[in-house]
Amino acid sequence: MKAIAGKVMDRVRKSESGFTLIEMLIVVGIIVALAAAIVPQVVSFGGKGEEGQKSSEKSTVQLAMDAMLADKGKASVTAEATTSRNDWTTYPTGPTGTSPLSTGGYMSITSTTWFYCWDTKGKITAQQDASGAC
Repeated sequence: MKAIAGKVMDRVRKSESGFTLIEMLIVVGIIVALAAAIVPQVVSFGGKGEEGQKSSEKSTVQLAMDAMLADKGKASVTAEATTSRNDWTTYPTGPTGTSPLSTGGYMSITSTTWFYCWDTKGKITAQQDASGAC
């Protein structure tokens, strides 16, 4: 009896030496279904980092503007726009020549990624990706 069972097991092992076409199709189908569910989620994360950076930089510029006005005791600045550049070495200036944002410790860097427009009260009114009119 033991010899017969051994022969049967040897035949079964020899006949199952690979995957069938059906098994391979099922595995490929599962991988495709997982990819279809995951890829759109991953792609949607692409622009969120830039949106967060843009919002954060705008807040930083506004805080620097507010700090400069409070420090200098000014209620207004010259309403201008950085439409030709995005460095803060000369902008903004107040009626009696307040310091630009890049001096006095208001901003740690002298350039920004985006261009800004502000009103006479020092509020950021526009944030643009490229130079242009406000």
